[in-house]
Amino acid sequence: MRRLLLAALVAGAAVAPASADSYNDATTGISVATPDDFTITRGMREGYDLALHINPVGSYPSRVEGESRLCGIYFKAVPSGETQQWLNSRWKDEAMLAQLRRLFDRIMQVKSEETFTLGDVVGIELLGPSRQDPSAVVMTSLANTTRGQLQMSCLLRSDQAPKAAFALRAIRDTIKMPK
Repeated sequence: MRRLLLAALVAGAAVAPASADSYNDATTGISVATPDDFTITRGMREGYDLALHINPVGSYPSRVEGESRLCGIYFKAVPSGETQQWLNSRWKDEAMLAQLRRLFDRIMQVKSEETFTLGDVVGIELLGPSRQDPSAVVMTSLANTTRGQLQMSCLLRSDQAPKAAFALRAIRDTIKMPK
């Protein structure tokens, strides 16, 4: 009987789902969580105060060949004298959006752009095929706060992009911005 129980426990552990992951950075005030099957690790990126890497636990969604991570979340502390309301309104300024599109045009063909909210912070998501690799889709989310700038950039395989983007937006939506 003990052997049967032990075998059932071992078998159950082998198929147990991965647990969710979370990260809370006391220095910047940023936190983020993932659902099951994604991990968060601390990374480095020159010029940024916080760099986090998001990766799948298993094989889905697959990273683009040659990439070491599925997504990166980057925060740079750049205090602003502007209000959060003013920073949020910038995503409605057509001249500023045109400048943003030109900036990202070097790395991607912007096919869609839409705003999102993280608490009282409004950000913008740009999505489109990569200029360097037509089999990849770039998904970048940008948000500005009175304490700094946040970017979440993901490189997805185009055959998995629609479903993977949904899961990655769910991760992005858990980000708590610094107050």
